Amino acid sequence: MKEWRAHLKEMPFFEGLTEEELYPILQLSRVRTLRDKEILFLEGETKTHIYILGEGTILISKLTETGEESLINVLGEGEIFPHTGFFDHSPYPGTAKAKKNVTVLAVPISGFEQLIKSHPEMAFRMIKVMNSKIIYLQKKLNEILSLNVESRLKGAMSHLQDTQGTTIRLTHQEISNIIGSTRETVSRQLKKWEQSGWVEVKKDRIILKKDFS
Repeated sequence: MKEWRAHLKEMPFFEGLTEEELYPILQLSRVRTLRDKEILFLEGETKTHIYILGEGTILISKLTETGEESLINVLGEGEIFPHTGFFDHSPYPGTAKAKKNVTVLAVPISGFEQLIKSHPEMAFRMIKVMNSKIIYLQKKLNEILSLNVESRLKGAMSHLQDTQGTTIRLTHQEISNIIGSTRETVSRQLKKWEQSGWVEVKKDRIILKKDFS
């Protein structure tokens, strides 16, 4: 757990806490590894843990009214999730699935709540981080409702660049789900960007050569 202590101290949530203060929460937690497409938790399941993503990518999806899976978020290393319901016992708001190999730290909710009680300033940090997530989701909704496909795709690439860096390990179908378009449309737009030197499209990844922020 030594590497996790160092990892947590770099996160905004745990900024300022000493190794001794982090030790009790790490004692209660356990490391989980997931293979590609393995489910971490399902939408509607009883929430038992808060997760910290140490390595890899997590895809968050929800079921639509028609029973189709809609990809709503892509999580990168260092993120703590789910992003809602830290202080209640509501079920998981979406389904979390691994993209390639993933390592997470599973923190029991009871232990997490005790840490908050011992360090109430963490609650303010959490509110600040969650507020930024809400702003992102509002922006994404506005993009889906008002912008054309190219603009929505640029917005998605900006977010993915922030969470994954310059190598995006998502399929064209997964990206199309994020922006509310079709795989064919996304593929055509990526091809145009590749011809312009903005991206390099590989079989299993997209390499960004332009700053989309």
